[in-house]
Amino acid sequence: MDDSFFVVLGLAALILVVLGPVTFFLTLGARSRVSDLEQTVRRLEYRLRRFEEAPAEGHPNTAATEAMPATPAEPTEAAATPPAAADVAEPIETLAEAAPPPTAPVETGTAPPPRARPSRSLEESFGTRWTVWVGGLALALGALLLVRYSIEAGLFGPAARVAFGLILAAALIVAGEVLRRREPPAEATVSNFTKPSIPAMLTAAGTVAAFGAIYAAHALYGFIGPAPAFIALGVVGVACMFASALHGPSLAGLGLIGAFVAPLLVDSDNPNPWPVVLYLAVLTAVAYGLARLRLWLWLAIAAAVGAVLWGLVFASQIGGSSAGQFFPATMIHIIIQMALAGYFLAWDPSRTTSEEDARPDLIAVAAPVVFGLLAIGTLMEGSFAGQFGNGWVLFAALAVAVLAATGFLVAPAAAVFAAAGLLAIATARLWPATILPDARATLPDFAADFFIGPVEPNLFVGFCIVTALGLLALGGWRMLIARRLPVVTLSIYSATAALTPLAVLIVAWMRIAEGTRSFAFAASAAALALIFVGAATKFRDLESRVDETPNARFATGIFASAAIAALALGFTFALEGGALVVALAAAALGAAYVGVKLEIPALRWCVAGLGVIIAARLAWEPRVIAQPGATPIFNWLLYGYGAPALAFGYAARLMRRHGGEDTPVRVAQALTILFAAFLVFFEIRHLINAGDAFAASAPTIEQGLHAVAAFSFAIVLTKLDAARSSIVFRFASLGFGVLSFAYAVIGLGGFANPYFSWQPVEGGAIFNALLIAYLLPAVLAFILSLVANGVRPAWYVTTARIVAILLTFGYLTLETRRLFQGPYLGLLRNTSGAEFYAYSAVWLAFGVVLLAWGLLRGSREARLASAVFVAVSVLKVFIFDLAGLEGILRALSFIGLGAVLIGIGLVYQKLVFARPAPRPENPPSDRLPGAAP
Repeated sequence: MDDSFFVVLGLAALILVVLGPVTFFLTLGARSRVSDLEQTVRRLEYRLRRFEEAPAEGHPNTAATEAMPATPAEPTEAAATPPAAADVAEPIETLAEAAPPPTAPVETGTAPPPRARPSRSLEESFGTRWTVWVGGLALALGALLLVRYSIEAGLFGPAARVAFGLILAAALIVAGEVLRRREPPAEATVSNFTKPSIPAMLTAAGTVAAFGAIYAAHALYGFIGPAPAFIALGVVGVACMFASALHGPSLAGLGLIGAFVAPLLVDSDNPNPWPVVLYLAVLTAVAYGLARLRLWLWLAIAAAVGAVLWGLVFASQIGGSSAGQFFPATMIHIIIQMALAGYFLAWDPSRTTSEEDARPDLIAVAAPVVFGLLAIGTLMEGSFAGQFGNGWVLFAALAVAVLAATGFLVAPAAAVFAAAGLLAIATARLWPATILPDARATLPDFAADFFIGPVEPNLFVGFCIVTALGLLALGGWRMLIARRLPVVTLSIYSATAALTPLAVLIVAWMRIAEGTRSFAFAASAAALALIFVGAATKFRDLESRVDETPNARFATGIFASAAIAALALGFTFALEGGALVVALAAAALGAAYVGVKLEIPALRWCVAGLGVIIAARLAWEPRVIAQPGATPIFNWLLYGYGAPALAFGYAARLMRRHGGEDTPVRVAQALTILFAAFLVFFEIRHLINAGDAFAASAPTIEQGLHAVAAFSFAIVLTKLDAARSSIVFRFASLGFGVLSFAYAVIGLGGFANPYFSWQPVEGGAIFNALLIAYLLPAVLAFILSLVANGVRPAWYVTTARIVAILLTFGYLTLETRRLFQGPYLGLLRNTSGAEFYAYSAVWLAFGVVLLAWGLLRGSREARLASAVFVAVSVLKVFIFDLAGLEGILRALSFIGLGAVLIGIGLVYQKLVFARPAPRPENPPSDRLPGAAP
């Protein structure tokens, strides 16, 4: 007889045994209801019997009643009636709600404390748990070792080994079912699975033996082909999960693992993914259903994880020779599993969730979002593998639709709706390109990644329009029918509805227009802005109907902000350079105005968002206007920088007056200062360099004007902060102050100093660039020290005074050299004796002036600075003048120095450190000797 007969006979016996748990599972609902009714009847009978026996046993309150003094009250009829007779007429439902047995006193309005679970001893753990677990493992290993021994000893042929394995599996499963039926019904207060179940262990061991026998029949001996082996393994796994409804969750886990691993155990020369896709759909649906029926969340999560892992297995085969089969199979698998996860993990558990409690649920969100990410990776692999076509587009659209429907229907899974938007954007980005490989190498990296035209542009545009407007409509509808959604959930819906169309429009512009000016896309952005305006108007009209749409104000703000953003995108698509920056600034001003007039707080953040975009544009390229023109002051720089400064300044003023100072106001204030600083900087460069605002050279007068501008900004911002107490003005004034200090010391004192730079000093002998470059900044630094006194840190005020003194000293020194040397003040030019003498006189005179100012204003800093410059003059006279001067100049140098020093000493003695004369111990007296006092 052929060995296949024994294999078929064993399979038949196994199937007959497996059908038993399947049948029991189908009748599980009725069995469980009958069991619940039986236990309810037992509880009612128990309570009735204890209640009837209460008079004989004595109520616990009897003693307390007897201890109380007797009252003359007459016994009522109800009291004379025996309790048993009074309760006979009560229905069973009333008895079910009766008081607990009278063995314990009952406090009115207080629930009895829960019964503490007894602690488990080591002996109990060993006898009831460890032995069962180890015994079940030993049975499974014993079955496998028995098969191995039969092979090594050659006792039976291959067919007999497989048949005996199947018979052993059937025997273990039957034994488990027999023991399960003989178990007494558990009490209602005790869980069925608090301890390991011996029937479950026997069934699990039989399942392992069945898996091993079927796998050996296919892989080791070739008795059955791939299709029968696949079906048999799957039936065993699914039946094991069905049996877990009777035997406990551990069997469900074993069956799920075996069912997921079964397709991997079957070898085939021509792998076909479609049967596996259908098999996995049935398997996960059964697992989800069983998890829902038994409330086993872990089983549903495990099923989702297994489906994701199988999706990765399918996706890994797309790049091979079977990509034509595996790509559509992978996408169908993802879409089916996405829908199943959305139903069982998101929609079904959230059906009874109220809108007030519809906060994001991680369990409802995780699986669909993971499948969405898997869809993105699969689309990318299919695009690289040349699988693009109508099917590619259809699969992407179906995945977006499933995610959008799940997120729309299930409020706690609103993040899935956002995942649909992300998938739509990713699909537009992953759409295959038409560029040739050799042409791709000629593009920059950024352009090669983004600015590449799509294949079939009409289909691309259609997909973008349908997905973008579809998600916009669904999101708007969801916010329209929302009543009391939490802010987080409502934000997810609104952000997806507003941002997805904008992002898809940007990607389409980058792919089709390749980042260049396009009036067609500008018109599309304008149309999208009109749609947003219509939606905002609709919700604005509904704001008065608070009972129906309490979230209308929120939606109005979101769609109004989206309209501003779409308008800004239109400007971006149609304009370039300075025109774009001005248009975005105007859009920000419009958003602030509309937000204030219509009282839409969200538009304030739209102003901040546009400000951040413009700031990023300035960080990327500060030169807004490439060709400003030749006219001083009144040129295109005034338009490119002045108009945005005015727009953001007025926007900040509007928002501050109608909502206080917040982050959007601070952003607008910062951009106002930034644009004003850029305007002054480039106007100075344009003025000094004959219309070339971007010239490489920077003469001394330009350096001085920049220092003047920096000090002026610091002074004005300090005054504004003192008047309005703005943190932006405070930090900006500190920044401009520190910048001006550094520029004065490092720039004017170093690389921009005509003494070191060899650049000529513009102007005449007196009225020249040194007045603007050194003296005017010195005056402004001194004014800054006065303005900042008391409102800025002490170090800031002191530094401003020191810088003012140093700039004045620099001006006097360079002006002296200008009188002797002419326009060129280079270090290596010859210095005459008169010039050396003039330096000593000027420095000494400057020290005297500082001393006089210090005495007049009571400034110790000025007197110390005077001492420093006097000391420098002394050192110069004794070191340089003594060696370098000759004749009358050397004598006059020392005579003048001596006279000044004596005068300074006299001033310090008489005015600064003057001390009163000491009083004598025995003052003289006019009284005559011997006279009476």
